[in-house]
Amino acid sequence: MSLISVVINLDTRKENCINAQMFNGVVDRDFLDAGVYNKKKFFDGVDFETIVFVDEHEPLKELELNYLKKESDVLIIRKHNKKFEDQNNFPAFNDLNYLTALFSARGKYLFHFDGDVAAFTNSKEPINNFISLLEQYDYVSYPSAYSPNPTHDDSFGGKYWASTRFFCCKRSTLNFGELLKCQLDYDYWKETYPVPRLCHWLEHLLSSIAWNNGKGVYYPPFDNDNYLIFTWGNYDKYILNRLNHQSYDEVKNWILSKGIVYPNDVFI
Repeated sequence: MSLISVVINLDTRKENCINAQMFNGVVDRDFLDAGVYNKKKFFDGVDFETIVFVDEHEPLKELELNYLKKESDVLIIRKHNKKFEDQNNFPAFNDLNYLTALFSARGKYLFHFDGDVAAFTNSKEPINNFISLLEQYDYVSYPSAYSPNPTHDDSFGGKYWASTRFFCCKRSTLNFGELLKCQLDYDYWKETYPVPRLCHWLEHLLSSIAWNNGKGVYYPPFDNDNYLIFTWGNYDKYILNRLNHQSYDEVKNWILSKGIVYPNDVFI
């Protein structure tokens, strides 16, 4: 199998145990070590590199830094700020962080995870299936009860996004010059890739280009017997470390006992 780039975006905001609202999702220092271990275990047995980007709000602890240096092929730590050129509060600062992390990839295929996402599998089959789907689609995103779509949102006119929670694509799909040009020039974006609702988030920019190119985004159906990819709706410390060292069936049974709810969150 060709090289896969596993890109993980983390941050060190103040810990927050519940996904209460937009831009205020679950944050836990567990994601800096158990979270990275979790993603690497998901790709056990395939050829992959690990790219970690940390938006550093509160300083990394020495043990956390040492772990990330040991477990990452590429480690990018950027002290948190929202400055860009002459703007002190650039609205797409986080999207530029995403682009920086993605640009570091050298694999033929790229799998991106936000920090509050967990992933488990019992074989390499799901990874192979995701890669096969990339012959039909530009992006494959997280599993959805509404497959091949995510939850419907009329404001986007039937077009939907390659969620940064989780997506995979061919690295060659990402035209970084074009992505940055669109991110910095909204008028160009609107004229070149017209969509019903313009949203500066990178996940919407990726998909607007994909829909314009005719290949779009696919949300696979749930396949809990073979893999789980979900976001923490709330979290208790050390749970991820415990799950990382259980069998797949033990993890599956525990997660499904809690339930996976809109859009693909687990509340424990």
